Amino acid sequence: MALSEKIKNIKYFFDREWHFLLHERRKFLFFIFITPVILCTILIGVFANPVIREIPIAVIDEDNSALSLEITSVINASPYVKIVEKLPSMERAEKLIRGGKIYGVVLIPSDFSKRALGYKGAEVVLYYNNELFIIGGLVNKGVFSAVKDYSDYHNKKYIMSHGVPAYDAEFQVHPVNLGEKVLFNPYLNYQYFFVFGLIPAAFQLFIICSVIYAVLYEERSRKFLEVADIVDKSPFTFVFGKILPYAVLFALSGVFMMFILFVYMKVPMVSGYFKIFTATMMYMYVSMGAGLFIAVILRPLAFSAAAVYAAPTFAYAGISFPQVAMPKYAYYLSEFFPLTHYHRVLVNEAIRGSAPYNSTNHEILYLFLLGTAAFAISIAVIKFYTYKYLRSQL
Repeated sequence: MALSEKIKNIKYFFDREWHFLLHERRKFLFFIFITPVILCTILIGVFANPVIREIPIAVIDEDNSALSLEITSVINASPYVKIVEKLPSMERAEKLIRGGKIYGVVLIPSDFSKRALGYKGAEVVLYYNNELFIIGGLVNKGVFSAVKDYSDYHNKKYIMSHGVPAYDAEFQVHPVNLGEKVLFNPYLNYQYFFVFGLIPAAFQLFIICSVIYAVLYEERSRKFLEVADIVDKSPFTFVFGKILPYAVLFALSGVFMMFILFVYMKVPMVSGYFKIFTATMMYMYVSMGAGLFIAVILRPLAFSAAAVYAAPTFAYAGISFPQVAMPKYAYYLSEFFPLTHYHRVLVNEAIRGSAPYNSTNHEILYLFLLGTAAFAISIAVIKFYTYKYLRSQL
């Protein structure tokens, strides 16, 4: 087929698809425009508070001394926790933890002040719910750092009371100091990582399902019969022309997603927008390829297969659980999910910044190759089914 004829066929299928969207499937066109807005609005509402602070905990003070009140105040001053109740017993604390009212309880034993004043190793016990590991980790961090600072302060006072200068007392309390330098995300802003994963994951599922619907509409409405001869001669022009209108709409949705992330939510941008934009377009490309692949391979089960494919992408992308800790099969499986590579580009370019060790270009190239493979296989399958159908009509 000549190039001019291929271009003519692409334009024909492009105009034909726009006609379907504007006249026969207006609700679907409305769905394409409004769904990204709804998804982003929901996720923005969930992560409206980007930094977790003042997690509710309780305290059981069996000592009721000046020292126990002092350490209670020190713990309550931590930005991570907030003492909302003073409880009389562990039974009441257990009910509140199980009911989700509090996420931890600090027990100050009855001999706390006696052992502390006698320097006999006073102990404060923290019980916390680690089912929610992020919340549990922050509760542990807040209480531990507060108690440690309180203990160091009194140790220093005790040493200085024996005539040791402040400098030497500080050295005796901290003979080895840790110089902590947080390279990325110093304020523990969970928007940067979770929203980086959740919005693209939802965007991918939206693209896959939209493409599946657009492709299966041809068969279910039997409109494919009108163009079967052309598709048999040039399935590429059919796929290219049919997908192109959706590529334009999804590209607008991708730009809207970037606007939400980097303008509205003010996610930092260290390197620049070019690679982020390129990766977004490649992510859209491979998601469309995945939708086409699922539609032509698993026609009656396409939407169920799309859910099975897209649902675990967030878990396998290394956002909530690091890839290095995954079993080998899970690690290699994660490489077949586009979100894994797109998330690496977002984090490397936006938060960490371009560096020689970053594989941003390789990730973008991988997305392109993965999408191209999906499109190539899908076109071959469309050619096979079209040829088989035409043969059955003879």
